Amino acid sequence: MRLSQLDILKSRLWLVLLFGMFLGTLPGAAAKAADLDEAHALFQQGEYDQCIVMTQAEVDRGIWHDGWSKLLMRALMVKGQYAQAAEVYTKVAEKFSASMSLRLMAVEALRYSGKQAEARVLYNQIPTLIENAPWRFSDRDNSVALGGYFLNQGEDPREVLAIFYDAALKSDPKFVDAHVAIAELALSKNDYQEAVNSLKQAEKLLPKDPRIQYLLAKAWASSDSQKATGHLQKALELNPRHPESLLLQCEELLDGEQFDEAEQVIDEVLKLNALQPKAWALRAVIRHLKGEYKEEGECRSKALSTWAQNPAVDYEIGKKLSRFYRFNDAVQYLRRAISLDANYMPARFQLAQDLLRLNAADEGWTMVDQVSAADKYNVVAANLRTLRERLAQFTTIETDGFIIRMDQREARIYGQRVVKLLTEAKRVLCEKYDFKIVDPVNVEIFPQQSDFAIRTFGLPGGAGFLGVCFGKLITANSPASQGDSPSNWESVLWHEFCHVVTLQKTNNRMPRWLSEGLSVSEELQRDASWGQSMTPIYREMILGDDFVPLSKLSSAFLQPPTPMHLQFAYFESSLAVRYMIEQHGLDRLKKLLVDLGMGVPMQDAVGRIYGDADILDADFKEYVTAEAKKLYTEEPDESTELPARISLADLKEFVQAHPKHYKAARQLAAKLAADENWPEALAALERLDKLWPRDAESGGVLESLAAIYRKLDRPAEELATLQRLVANSSDNVPALSRLIELAREAEKWDDVSTYCEQLLAVQPLISLGHTALAEAALKRDDHAAAAEAYAALLELQPIDAGRLHYELAAARFRLGDLEGARQHVLLTLEETPRYRSAQQLLVQIADRRLAERQAATDSGLRTLSLPDLESSPPAPEGIAKPAPPPPAKPDPAAKPEPAKPEPVDKPDANKPAANGASLEK
Repeated sequence: MRLSQLDILKSRLWLVLLFGMFLGTLPGAAAKAADLDEAHALFQQGEYDQCIVMTQAEVDRGIWHDGWSKLLMRALMVKGQYAQAAEVYTKVAEKFSASMSLRLMAVEALRYSGKQAEARVLYNQIPTLIENAPWRFSDRDNSVALGGYFLNQGEDPREVLAIFYDAALKSDPKFVDAHVAIAELALSKNDYQEAVNSLKQAEKLLPKDPRIQYLLAKAWASSDSQKATGHLQKALELNPRHPESLLLQCEELLDGEQFDEAEQVIDEVLKLNALQPKAWALRAVIRHLKGEYKEEGECRSKALSTWAQNPAVDYEIGKKLSRFYRFNDAVQYLRRAISLDANYMPARFQLAQDLLRLNAADEGWTMVDQVSAADKYNVVAANLRTLRERLAQFTTIETDGFIIRMDQREARIYGQRVVKLLTEAKRVLCEKYDFKIVDPVNVEIFPQQSDFAIRTFGLPGGAGFLGVCFGKLITANSPASQGDSPSNWESVLWHEFCHVVTLQKTNNRMPRWLSEGLSVSEELQRDASWGQSMTPIYREMILGDDFVPLSKLSSAFLQPPTPMHLQFAYFESSLAVRYMIEQHGLDRLKKLLVDLGMGVPMQDAVGRIYGDADILDADFKEYVTAEAKKLYTEEPDESTELPARISLADLKEFVQAHPKHYKAARQLAAKLAADENWPEALAALERLDKLWPRDAESGGVLESLAAIYRKLDRPAEELATLQRLVANSSDNVPALSRLIELAREAEKWDDVSTYCEQLLAVQPLISLGHTALAEAALKRDDHAAAAEAYAALLELQPIDAGRLHYELAAARFRLGDLEGARQHVLLTLEETPRYRSAQQLLVQIADRRLAERQAATDSGLRTLSLPDLESSPPAPEGIAKPAPPPPAKPDPAAKPEPAKPEPVDKPDANKPAANGASLEK
């Protein structure tokens, strides 16, 4: 439909709607509606057979109300009786020829009955019907139906919203179908807040409709998993047989790799409709994930058996496989969906995103442009197009096996550190897991968290994620995106590159818990302060009700109730990997990865390599329990409950009576420190330190002890405590800064360098680490390190740029980089023309360059000396070759001395050259 037809409707709609308002109050309508409400109640409760009997009787009786026919057709289609639904339309089509909603339902019924030609005829007649008599289709029911039609035709969603949905609500503000249609449109455009607002209105009007609760579950899924779960449970309480809610529940079980439970839910759906397309599509996904590829094809055939050209089937399979990082397989399914319907936008856009994740950038970005052009309200596509413009401004660093994209300034500051770390990770991890990476790995580091989220998830959000790996692509947040408390970016990249190795080795066929567990474990192998370690909270969760058996660990990542539960899922997964390596050996674990890569299902591979799953679960539970109990040096007192509100005096008495009560002792130490009672606070903290010596948490025992030691002027204890703190924490910037300060005061330059390297692994975008590293490098005659540090400082917008240019020039001069030295000393003189040391350095550079040119000239003359004539080509025939003259005898008195480099003067900013002074050697 063209916009001209929309304009025709728009110009006439208000008059017809006004007429329709009076029609809605005709006598007798209320009595009919009461019976129809009873039939709707049966449908909403899942009593589909009773609903069919009741509505069929009214339709056979010839009732003049299309609501009965529509409800009968809906109930029949839920049961999979598409042909019968199409027959209902045939029977009432002439009577209700002005019901567009009934016609569109008939189109769906005919498609799923295998009658594509008849469905096309009905569908293609719609434009002519509207053009001939638009007033016939402008009541509230038809407005909503036509809105859906025009959206499928690719019309502007805002026009559809204004002309059809809003108009329907103006006609009847209590029309639930209009609220639901607006919510569905908002969900399709990822406008979840608008969807929730509309659904809340619908819920007030129809609180017992499971469809509304199902849509609320979808609307909340991306932002509040607990609310989403609550609405889904409510939908199934209202109607335990609601197909859409059951299928959503099945998808959640699939995400948690609970395949058997998902199969049971699919069985429930198929009891209603033995050929339900999405149910068979999800079963095909399960068969794929289990490596049952023949059965996978059979399930797909079942899904397409009622409508062979249905693009939604392959789209659903591809979308779900993408969630499991099976991007290559997902792309194949999505291409099939597009081959069935080239204009099926959900498949086109999912394909665009998956191609970008596979580094097929050219095709991926082209499809993003196509989708954005076709649907200018697609928020994700618009976000990606904006992101592409920002990516174009990034610096690209290409090195062996990596293509790294970073902000230009950040690349100059710590880009080579990124290269060095990734190169080491590739060497170490590929060797450990017997794997060779063939294609380059793309690494994209974003200074803005929103850009990271859009590249990774398509929408802003995901604030808890530091990095994500898709197999050949790593996306990560830079320290600039994390405010005052950045995480250790080196540990993040090491973690994500471990994913690259394990995902590629297994062809993306590993469960999430194993993938995450290996990456966290490898962090700890690289650096004991990285990764995650046991804490009192984790101990409590393990010994309490939050422990998850090994066989169900992937479900822990599915809709965790709190962010802490998600962190615990990572930690428990790392414990699972440690258990498998310590108890069964690394070789078995590597064999598991090989089997997974060959397509062996996880359950079968584990059973073949490790034995019975129940025994493995029991052994793991015993191992984890023992690890949790090792946290404290003495068994803590956890039997006595600490009152919620307690005075300082009572708290002291409580701790005296229960000296091993960890929570009470922590609370007492915090109160004493807040009161600046340093001696008592110190005593309390030292008792805690003996109970748990590795408390490196923010505001924890070690941090508090170091602060009090400093206040009490006890530098030795402060230093020792800070060293323990950074040995157990990878990102404590204040502690590292203080250690640098203490080491500089003590002139322990090796320690300064060590602490600076640790600080730069967390926050390379502040000057302290680079300044101290440059100082230590000069003291240790490490001019390369000094040059790197000064170059980084120049990118941090320093006040004394001239001095830094001079220091960098001096470092490069000592390294023999005369051109680099010359460029930076000239920049120094541009800033401070009378800087004597810079002037002297410029002369030294000129002298050195002159000496090198003279040496090169002398070397060239020696190269063309007489012995070279011996190797000259033979003279032409008939011309005698002259004999070479005798070589010159060396002068025994000559004693040439090698040229010595002039020393580089230290800068003295307080002694500039006098005006008019000549440049003297």
